[in-house]
Amino acid sequence: MIKFLKTIALLLLPVLPAATEAQHIVTDTILPQRIVVKSSQFGIATLNNLDTYLSTQEFTGAALHYSHEKFRDAKTGNYNWKYQTLMNSTIGYATQENNLELTALASYSWGGYHPFDISDRLKILAGPQLQIEGGALYIPSNGNNPVQVKLRTALAASAMAIYHFPIKGGDCVARYQLDVPLLGAMFAPEFGQSYYEIFGLGHTGGVIAFTHPFNNPSWRHTLSLDFPLRYKSHSTTIRVAYCADFYQTDINSIRCHIYRHAFTFGFVKTIFKVKEENRIKAYSPY
Repeated sequence: MIKFLKTIALLLLPVLPAATEAQHIVTDTILPQRIVVKSSQFGIATLNNLDTYLSTQEFTGAALHYSHEKFRDAKTGNYNWKYQTLMNSTIGYATQENNLELTALASYSWGGYHPFDISDRLKILAGPQLQIEGGALYIPSNGNNPVQVKLRTALAASAMAIYHFPIKGGDCVARYQLDVPLLGAMFAPEFGQSYYEIFGLGHTGGVIAFTHPFNNPSWRHTLSLDFPLRYKSHSTTIRVAYCADFYQTDINSIRCHIYRHAFTFGFVKTIFKVKEENRIKAYSPY
């Protein structure tokens, strides 16, 4: 029996280095690109709207706000890029004296970021971002033109600063992100032009306008804090965030601005779990 066990051990010796190498490949190459950090947040927002296609007056009000983010490493061997997809939606109302305005907006953005490690705790990321947004402003009391449709797309510049600092029982992550649209296109009817003229009579000339920082000076910045809550063997990561979105246009003799300040609260989830004994158990795309 002892001779048999020695024989099996000798046969397994050549396999052990290969197994160790395979574990190294799985740990350092395959797993990080499969780790996706997701967050879903709900909150309230304040609104300040002006659209001279509908009214020359500013409307102010409140809204419900939802945000969803995915953040991950690129599928490359050295992970020199990070990917982010971000969805935001806002539904609310605003008033001006006795007039009511309803607001519904939804946006999607996809960004690719190159990281720059400033220190062990501080990281700067920068890269391009594609933005798509749609929605509408609606004033029920208006006669001929009660609705202004919002459709736009833009190529933006985006940057993040991510800072890690330890607390008792975990690691907090503070992040600041700035997104600035540079070049794009949007749906832009002329002043006094009705939607019946555009879609009923086919007067579509000039309703698509190119945008740039001079006629569309806009930006969005977000400050968030992730912190863990631990109870015995369970851990949950909470995210609180403040997002300020400043959208402005001056096109076809129509001035518009939509200012949103959103305060949100939600949860962060890592959808690939790494075993406790694994060497990269503390790895994060952040």
